[in-house]
Amino acid sequence: MDRISVMPKFILHDILGRLPDKDAARTSVLSKSWRETWFSFPILSACDKNFINLHELPLYPEGARLLSKLDTFIEYVSKRLRRLHNQGLAVKKLKLNTQYISNKMLVSRFHHVDEWIQMASESGIEVLELNLALSLDKLYNLPLCLTEAKSLTKLVLTGGIRLDPAFLNHSLKFFSVRTLLFHSILLGDERVMKHFISYCPLVEHLSLIHCLLYKPLSVGDPPGSRANYVKSLSLHGLQKLKRVEVQGIEDVYIDAPNLENLCYLAGIVHASFKLNLGSYKNLRWLSLLCVRVETWLLEQLPKIPFLENLILKHCSLCERINISGSQLKFLELTNCSNLKEINIDAPNLLSCEYSGKDEPVISFRGISNQLDVSAHIHLNHQDVDRLRQFIQNIVPQEVLTSLSVFIIQLYPIIESVDILQGSSSPPSIKHMQLSAVSDRQTCYFPVMNWLLSSCFPETISFSLHYSFKLREFMVYFYEMLMGSKKGECYCFSRGPECWWHGLKVVKITHLERTYENVEDLKAMLNALPFADNYEEEFISFTLEL
Repeated sequence: MDRISVMPKFILHDILGRLPDKDAARTSVLSKSWRETWFSFPILSACDKNFINLHELPLYPEGARLLSKLDTFIEYVSKRLRRLHNQGLAVKKLKLNTQYISNKMLVSRFHHVDEWIQMASESGIEVLELNLALSLDKLYNLPLCLTEAKSLTKLVLTGGIRLDPAFLNHSLKFFSVRTLLFHSILLGDERVMKHFISYCPLVEHLSLIHCLLYKPLSVGDPPGSRANYVKSLSLHGLQKLKRVEVQGIEDVYIDAPNLENLCYLAGIVHASFKLNLGSYKNLRWLSLLCVRVETWLLEQLPKIPFLENLILKHCSLCERINISGSQLKFLELTNCSNLKEINIDAPNLLSCEYSGKDEPVISFRGISNQLDVSAHIHLNHQDVDRLRQFIQNIVPQEVLTSLSVFIIQLYPIIESVDILQGSSSPPSIKHMQLSAVSDRQTCYFPVMNWLLSSCFPETISFSLHYSFKLREFMVYFYEMLMGSKKGECYCFSRGPECWWHGLKVVKITHLERTYENVEDLKAMLNALPFADNYEEEFISFTLEL
């Protein structure tokens, strides 16, 4: 007996809301009751790729077959919305994605989109997401009827949408909007975006990403033909704003005393940072990308009492920087130029990630006993000494016990690399991970010698992904560690014995299962399937002296 179908509509709608869009739509064929439930479902998510065979697009870019399927897509959306509208039912969410339909085909159907937004606005819409993905010469003008959507709580506009200056003459009724996102849209007037935001007094999440401003050089220029990134933005009185993401706007001023999360990517690489950072007393997350970070900005960090996360990516920094924060827990520095010395004073820091081509001196003060440090390093055969130098540049030595090194080897270590001599034994670290190595067996020992002469990792991992071709190297590596290939080692004829000859135990771990004294690692690896997706698997060796 079907007991689910007789449940109240609001429970059935809750069930549909938890299903993927395709699966939710399929319920309409189960029974008459489910069909009625589907047509009264207040969430409409329509994507053109579910109606159009993507393989047909290059063959029939504007053919009759595609036009017929586009009309089917339009009829489906219109029928669903009209039924809800005519019965006085709510439309809680309308999400349209037409990124696979050609510009010319869709432009001729724009009046349907206007009708959909009109019906949704009159039916108490709460969430509107439009992704039209049009080119700048084929734009959709957002209709003025949207100004009456009093119940709107979330507005997302992405690609191919133009905000006409006519909006400046209307008072928007967005008093319930909490989330506002503009991505790659065109503004007919630089004041329109600020006008929209000013009528969202309760907005909590604001994203402005690569928005463009139309500046015609002559009368009759088509919209988008003379578009440039918005240069500046100044916002005031946003008392509820908690999260902001801005990309592509050079000069930004946001008055938001309760801001907690700020992500800023400059429009020009290494542009100056001009946000009023010192006024954000509640800021907990700060992410800066492609910004020229001045000394004054880093000096502001101690004045942000609750800052927990600091991320600097592709930024231009001073040669010497000081980063401090009593509550700082996560620090990430990725491909930042000019760095020679980094001084970190963060007693509660839990994670520090570094990635780059330089080997700056990184010093820590007031270390937490829970600190984890990780470094992603791009190396080639021209800087084989760099790995050891980078590790030795981290002070104090206690930090190294928490250091994990991820090596992306872009070029093979050449055969002429000899044993790396040092005045002292290599420093001990927590973990090393290798993603790639040359498939030439003559390079195996130079690579191994380079790795283990640079540092002594407690564990070392190798990817099982098929594209990295590491399985043969893993077998060689293990046999060398276990001593079966000692006769091939250079150390017997060129000085003191390599330190790894003193290993007592080499344990192998795969998928949380540990093996000791594996007799035939090659057979074990051959029995494992190749990983051909993004969920990488690893083999880890645990080394004990």
